[in-house]
Amino acid sequence: MPADNESHPEVQETRLKGDARLQSGIDFIGDVHGHASQLRTLLDRLGYRPVDGAMVHSERRVVFLGDYVDRGPEIRQTLEIVRTMVEAGNATALMGNHEYNAIAWFTPRPDRPNESCRRHTEIRRRLITPTLEALGDELENWLAWMSQLPLWFDSGSARAVHAAWDPGSIRHIRDLLGGADHGLGRSRMQATCKPGSQASHAIHQLLKGREIPLPAGMSLRDPEGSHRSHIRARWFESPVGRTYRDYAFTRDDSFPDDPIPAEVVPKDFVPYAASEPPVFVGHYWMRGDRPSRLARNVACLDWSVARGGPIVAYRFDGESEIDDAKFVTA
Repeated sequence: MPADNESHPEVQETRLKGDARLQSGIDFIGDVHGHASQLRTLLDRLGYRPVDGAMVHSERRVVFLGDYVDRGPEIRQTLEIVRTMVEAGNATALMGNHEYNAIAWFTPRPDRPNESCRRHTEIRRRLITPTLEALGDELENWLAWMSQLPLWFDSGSARAVHAAWDPGSIRHIRDLLGGADHGLGRSRMQATCKPGSQASHAIHQLLKGREIPLPAGMSLRDPEGSHRSHIRARWFESPVGRTYRDYAFTRDDSFPDDPIPAEVVPKDFVPYAASEPPVFVGHYWMRGDRPSRLARNVACLDWSVARGGPIVAYRFDGESEIDDAKFVTA
């Protein structure tokens, strides 16, 4: 894991702030997971063209929602496309939970220095191995770049985060970062992976989303083979009067159709209000070939490219309500 870098020379949020095209003319792009060929096709479809090695649009910018690594066949190529666009000033790249996990794989736990922040289980090792192999001798350089990625984006008229927009978690992480919007570095990374800490809870909300525990004794197996004892909750809706099945982010008949008990809902939970700016997330493995919004001001742009689905963008032009006709797929 690279050492702390408290003053990154290319703070993406700062470099792009003030550009009028951040109030409109933003193309939000969901999870890529090493599918560089599909990403190139999508960028071409959106009107981006190569200029001096980077994909450029004369009137628009990209905000990538994270998860560039793992699962796909072109991990290094994906990172190179994203990074060259960022360094050319044409994109903001947010951190996803898979970038966070890659950094955590090499970061010692603050309470157990002989263990990493991300336990080296066999399932997790299988998942990360293609990324480690793809990055090879340049792994440390790429980890350093990933560690400085911002965790959220807010232009005033639109927002983006990998999994869930949670103001309390954003405030806590911003305080942890000393008021900045980027750059965990080593000591801050360790703070976020200390079990039971407020920082750990905050990073989980932003990068993995809000979760509701399943009934006692029940667990489900995810596609990687891990057992899960929770559902990914629809954090922009109230859970009152809902069942586990219809409140899960991606609805599945394997989830129980039982009412969610009030006692498992965090007392501080407030759904994302319909009056807030449009917010774009990835992370959730949506299904289908025709992306659509989840609420008037909430859209998920992860439509399972790593499982044969499309890679998805949304063309934002300052509107206050998400328009299903503005999703673009490849």
